Amino acid sequence: MRRAIPVGLLVALLAALAGCGGSEPPPKAAAAPPPPEPPKAARSPLKTSSELGSVDPAAVRKAFASLDDKFMDCQKRAVDRVEVLAGDAKFFLRIGQDGSPKWAYLEESEIGDQPTAKCLLDVVMAARWPQPDGGDAEARYSMDLPLQATRPPNDWSSDKATAAITKEGGAIDRCKAGASGPFHGTMYVGPGGKVLAAGVTTASRDDQDKADCLAGLLLKMKGLPSPGSWPAKVSFAL
Repeated sequence: MRRAIPVGLLVALLAALAGCGGSEPPPKAAAAPPPPEPPKAARSPLKTSSELGSVDPAAVRKAFASLDDKFMDCQKRAVDRVEVLAGDAKFFLRIGQDGSPKWAYLEESEIGDQPTAKCLLDVVMAARWPQPDGGDAEARYSMDLPLQATRPPNDWSSDKATAAITKEGGAIDRCKAGASGPFHGTMYVGPGGKVLAAGVTTASRDDQDKADCLAGLLLKMKGLPSPGSWPAKVSFAL
């Protein structure tokens, strides 16, 4: 006869078997997210050739001041023709990275003589300039050619020249054709209404040839009133 298994032992065995069965393991802890990547350093934009550098204004003024004697030589050549020639001028200069002048022009002037203006610009273009930082640089400089005569010219208002300028309207328009900005003219008028000298400026570099055309036209202008025995100076917009 088989021996009966005690009930208590049977219950204990069944409980043990149930504990070893296919119960699911406890859930795993969620993996920690990876640490964020450090922010990338912002890249500075690359400079292009169109960006301008900077130049020390004090060094530019010193360089211009060193040219005073040469500027005066330009004036001396002119006073043989027009003894009352004088006036201020404002240069616009582009300086290359190596300190060489790239281009220059007078964006404002009351000198009133195109050959003298060109002489001043030749002096500037032959000079060496402070080297800019970070690329080509632009500079402006104002100067004055002082009066060398014993008395100044007669000071005319612009209406003294209005009638003569109006008569030359067609030729003036042809000189200005395609211009991007206004022009400013200055003339010296001698006895009998003869134009002794003329100069024209404009603030646009691209219109300098048009300024030369206008100056040539003014130099040949007729029909101006006579200032008497002493020259007159007149300035006007064109």
